[in-house]
Amino acid sequence: MKKRLIALLLAVTLIATMFVMTACGNNPETVAQGVDETNHVIKVGNTAATTGIFAGVGIPFNYAMEAYFWYFSEHTDGYSDAAGNKYTIDFVHYDDEFDATKGTTFTEKLVEDDKVFALVGHFGSNTVAATVDYIEEQNIPMVYGVCGVNQLYGTEGNVMTIQPIYKTEGRSMLATAFATTEGGLGLGATKVGVIATTDEAGASIKAGIVIEQEELGKVTDTDIFYQDVDASASDYTAAVTAIKNAGCEVVIIASNQGPFVNIANAFTTVAYDNVDILTSYVSANYATMSGLLVSGALTATREIYAGAWLVTGTAPSATKGWADFEKYVEVMTLYAKHNNETLLTSSDATYGAYVTLWFGDKDWAADGISAYFLNSYAMAGYVAANAFCQGLARMSGELLTWTAFIDAMEEAPIDVPMGTSVNFADGQRIGIDSLAVNKYTVANYAVGEVYRTITGLATIEAGCN
Repeated sequence: MKKRLIALLLAVTLIATMFVMTACGNNPETVAQGVDETNHVIKVGNTAATTGIFAGVGIPFNYAMEAYFWYFSEHTDGYSDAAGNKYTIDFVHYDDEFDATKGTTFTEKLVEDDKVFALVGHFGSNTVAATVDYIEEQNIPMVYGVCGVNQLYGTEGNVMTIQPIYKTEGRSMLATAFATTEGGLGLGATKVGVIATTDEAGASIKAGIVIEQEELGKVTDTDIFYQDVDASASDYTAAVTAIKNAGCEVVIIASNQGPFVNIANAFTTVAYDNVDILTSYVSANYATMSGLLVSGALTATREIYAGAWLVTGTAPSATKGWADFEKYVEVMTLYAKHNNETLLTSSDATYGAYVTLWFGDKDWAADGISAYFLNSYAMAGYVAANAFCQGLARMSGELLTWTAFIDAMEEAPIDVPMGTSVNFADGQRIGIDSLAVNKYTVANYAVGEVYRTITGLATIEAGCN
């Protein structure tokens, strides 16, 4: 009886092992799924919102990824196999409308039906949070999560996120709010209000704020006043009024782009002046802040600050940030010309001066530049594709497997265009912890500036505490 039981257990173990091997996908000794050795194509994909309220993020993000994939194949050495065959990148995308259920379905479709080699620019707090366990189980490489949900912190080796984790940013935001104004380090608040949405984005940022509150020894209600709100609410005046009545000089809006705009506009409704608003890097976009200027939320007595992990530097300059920005604009412009798209020229009423001053001496800009040149979401998409392609370039001439690709991403830090770098060595998965703070003011817009960086890229420990 005991022998039969042992034999049965061995059989079950063998079947389970076979199932795990099948479920996990690729044999590390053979080329991975999504690599077409006959037509020399590498298939990657993402599911992202390209319709609905978040289309303003998803469309430029995906466009820039497509632009860099094209540039990598057409204007660099790219990736070639051992026989010297150069590969192109086929980017497959599904519109999940920022719906986690649809995002999950499309993620599984990309992995199991389309059999992509990797997920690149995996998009949205809700979809990422809902699928990260599945992605880890599948062992498929995922490069760049387009959000900072805390589930991305310390993930398995195949998940390689780059954007700062929301928990990290939440810590940085509170430290910045309380830090002294001397030397431009912080906002010098004595009491800080926190309006946090209860979805994945807001809760993840708030988790970091709570950690930093403990580090700083601040007391709830005395030093920090919290208001939790529904991300899908249509009216935030009650929460903003409560924060105003609590006497907070700085208010952190812990949310993603959609609720942030509505919450900020509620400050106008309740006449909450002489206050600074501090929010996430996900809302640090020219179009977003321009809209708040028009709506009256951004005023001379109510300035807005937003985190940043990409900094272009002074225009123009010899800094890494500016050199990377010029390269980004060049790539986007070449791709726009390739697609016969309309370019911004020196005659443009809004941006013509920039075209002439910043790019007038560049051959590739002779006919104008890409309309996406100041779009921060496009910059993020460019970074996602660029990071993935750095791993591919390191693999050139070698067999392209999942294991080998992850090893290539880990062998040296990945340079982040317009940013610092991210190091995946030894399984480290914490995202970028170097953040800057941008200041948006009426005066800045009046003289044509998009923003003014008040702190440079710095870690929490070095720059805020």
